[in-house]
Amino acid sequence: MKIDSKITTDVLVVGSGLSGIKVSKELASSKHEVLMVTKTKLASGSSFYPLKASLGTQVTKDADDKELFLQDIEDLSRGMHRQDLAEVYVEEIPDRVTEYKDIGVLSKKLEGERKACFANHPRDIYLLSDWDQIRENVRTIFSEYDNLNLMEKTVVVSLIKKEKRIVGAVMLNEENEFVLVECKAVILASGGFGSLYKHNLNPTDVDGSGHILALEAGASLVNMEFIQFIPGITAPRYKTLFGEHTLMYCQDIINDNGESLLDPYLPEEVTKKECLEIRSSHGPFTHSLESRYFDIAMMKSIIASRDEKGFSLVYDEELYENKEEFYTVYLDWLKGKNVHLTKQEVKIAPFAHASNGGVFIDTHGETGIDGLYAIGELSSNIEGANRLGGNSTGACMVFGKRAATACGKYLQSVDAYDLTEEEGNEQLQKLLDFTNSYESQESELTANQIVDKIKEIMWYHGNVVRSEKQLVAALEEINVLESDFQFEELIEHRHSRKLAIKVRNFIRLSQILLQAMLERKESRGAHYREDFPVESPDFNKRLFVSQNNQHSVSLEFLTK
Repeated sequence: MKIDSKITTDVLVVGSGLSGIKVSKELASSKHEVLMVTKTKLASGSSFYPLKASLGTQVTKDADDKELFLQDIEDLSRGMHRQDLAEVYVEEIPDRVTEYKDIGVLSKKLEGERKACFANHPRDIYLLSDWDQIRENVRTIFSEYDNLNLMEKTVVVSLIKKEKRIVGAVMLNEENEFVLVECKAVILASGGFGSLYKHNLNPTDVDGSGHILALEAGASLVNMEFIQFIPGITAPRYKTLFGEHTLMYCQDIINDNGESLLDPYLPEEVTKKECLEIRSSHGPFTHSLESRYFDIAMMKSIIASRDEKGFSLVYDEELYENKEEFYTVYLDWLKGKNVHLTKQEVKIAPFAHASNGGVFIDTHGETGIDGLYAIGELSSNIEGANRLGGNSTGACMVFGKRAATACGKYLQSVDAYDLTEEEGNEQLQKLLDFTNSYESQESELTANQIVDKIKEIMWYHGNVVRSEKQLVAALEEINVLESDFQFEELIEHRHSRKLAIKVRNFIRLSQILLQAMLERKESRGAHYREDFPVESPDFNKRLFVSQNNQHSVSLEFLTK
């Protein structure tokens, strides 16, 4: 097992969603040599998930709206957001939204003003859609730059640090050969980790690999326990994004016996109508609102029955009489997917969707490691315990631009490190030695079976409803799978190398997530502990994850 070839570039961009596209275009326009790598094809990740109608970007209206916008973010975050990042977003998003066209993204301003998901105040919302056309546009734009190179079906295995800065990376290319990259900087834009869960609304490449790369390079992770779970359609079209706004016209959610799911869970002071109306105003689950019973009822029923088929929605026919653009865009798109909410039995269940936490960054996407940047969903950005709708796409633009500017200045301030293949081989050996520190044993499970088991464990135990008993049991199961994992055997065979890296990352990240969920002994925003069902002032600080020199992980609550 050794390096097969070497590439030299100024900056390596990992990921090809909105943030990766934005930062690559900005750097290429500034004449820097850019190498973008992506696990699948150009224009991928959650940004380009196919079974959704559109994405939205929420935009500051005017000077008076800035304080209201910041207040919306603060109220929703439950004290877990970053004020400095929020201020940057609110100030700069009006300019950045005009730049969608520069990267080939089709955007349209909705008629009138509308409250975004979780928002208390209405403002302008831009819808992004027609993803197939956007892919074509991006490829055309990228082809205009001789200094912007693309490697598809390529996985970054490890980042190389010398002289306390990033100087390169080791990758597996399309032919599963080890490639050494010599570069001055790396920008991670690889997205979240939704595919760590059995039922998710992400492409398979959204697997948390960037989090492990950053952690092992010395960066910190934060707010990892705050994960968005939203209802997704299980039937008639599995993994289709559900439009929560349609719940305004929903009468009930029922099981296969026609029994209301909500009746056993709603307290006397909350009516079914109130619960559904509140739930229609936001996509992700949150403990912060009375609508929480909707998601808790679904997940508790699934855990009790182990039946994952989902639950049926009972709608008023008036749903299809609403001609507001926000409704018609979604309902017409569903029709194109052969889904009709009142004429068919439509079932939903909680799906993993997006991560509120991620790599800790400053206002320029810098991680604290010289030459390493993180942007997009991979980073822990402006959101906290909950995320305001329409901010994630905008953050890709705002911090993609800022990271490109900061990285451009950094590239001019440092000389390239002459990285040798011998040093690349040493990095490979470090990876092998670290992973072989696991006490592995003979296993009857294949690597793919280990992946599937991790996804099931995470979906049942690290979903909407959490408790110490469930989380400890999940960690014990993951640790057993870790001992079953034969990394060296897989990595030695070319055809299974990428799978070996995926299993390794799944094990590490699932352990981190479960540990973070255990540490936060309260309920706050997207994190609900049924054994600690109230928000506690004792936990009004962010949970940081870091790796020490012995490769073990430490978790610490900090106020920074």
